[in-house]
Amino acid sequence: MANLVIHPLPLVKTKIVRGRITYMVSVPEPVVVYTYIWYIEGTKERILVDTGAPAEHFIRHGDPAEDLTSPADALKSVDLSPDEVDIVICTHLHFDHIGFGQMYRNARFIVQRLELEAAYNPHPIQVAAYPRKETLDSLNFQVVDGDTQIVDGIQVLLTPGHSEGGQSVAVDTGKGKVIISGLCTIKDNFEPPPRVKKIMPVITPGFHIDAREAFASLKRIKEEADIVIPLHEADFALRPTVP
Repeated sequence: MANLVIHPLPLVKTKIVRGRITYMVSVPEPVVVYTYIWYIEGTKERILVDTGAPAEHFIRHGDPAEDLTSPADALKSVDLSPDEVDIVICTHLHFDHIGFGQMYRNARFIVQRLELEAAYNPHPIQVAAYPRKETLDSLNFQVVDGDTQIVDGIQVLLTPGHSEGGQSVAVDTGKGKVIISGLCTIKDNFEPPPRVKKIMPVITPGFHIDAREAFASLKRIKEEADIVIPLHEADFALRPTVP
């Protein structure tokens, strides 16, 4: 088993109502969430998960947001530059996860076929979530179908429901399998409050295209992972590495 390490690199901080991310649970409560890029250390290739997006993209969609740093400065903390990145694994292609994609001029962008098709031909309810066609056209996509080994110690898992072709990233570490959730989640999605946990082991993301499919994806992640990284959980902004 590979002994890899994940570096959370927070780019944007924003505040939303909790129900946006925890479907029908604690709906009006505010919650602070972060958007990250994740650097996986320990492979020959320089691999990131997601690219993040600037705060202005969130503000344009009606969410108060604050830039914490630029991708270039975030990567300096792990001795990288955008041009040195070989692979970007896209959990999905919503604007907040691919907005800085054009910075990575030498990278291959690994995406599920279903997700790329959805991004180019979005349903009307999802048009605002996906970037423009010209943004996608500028990226060098490597398309995969379903669960796929990327390199030794890193596998993508097809985990749809939040979007058509969302994928989570399983990383072999010294403390077991860490899975970066490909669905927009916080800790509560995987660790429901006691009153909810009696009914269901996970909470579907508030934003989804199929609530039951998203539920099944979260359940799979929880069952297969030794450590789960919810994609927008604020706690990881304070952690230099996982594990």
